[in-house]
Amino acid sequence: MAELEHELHADPTALSIHVAEAGGRIVGAAWVRFHRGTEFASLWGGSTLPAWRRRGIYRGLVARRARQAHGRGLRYLQVDASPDSRPSLERLGLRAVSTTTPYVWCPPSS
Repeated sequence: MAELEHELHADPTALSIHVAEAGGRIVGAAWVRFHRGTEFASLWGGSTLPAWRRRGIYRGLVARRARQAHGRGLRYLQVDASPDSRPSLERLGLRAVSTTTPYVWCPPSS
């Protein structure tokens, strides 16, 4: 959260954070980054508490961020989706065009 807060304060137009609430409690959260000088926005986060899954919250957060990007005139959405999220995103019309391989680089100690 501290990293997102710092990023938001550094450039409030480059990041938008969305939450889903129920009964005053945050049950889902996601954010979108807007990449200056491009036609791209990237979707991040997209997490829903387990007890609140399968109620359309994730779908709603994706739709809200997509509408926001479209409203800014952006044509493309990029998502580095987990295997759990990919089927939901494909049902919403997103298509896989590539894959990534996550890693943690550990430089050799001197």
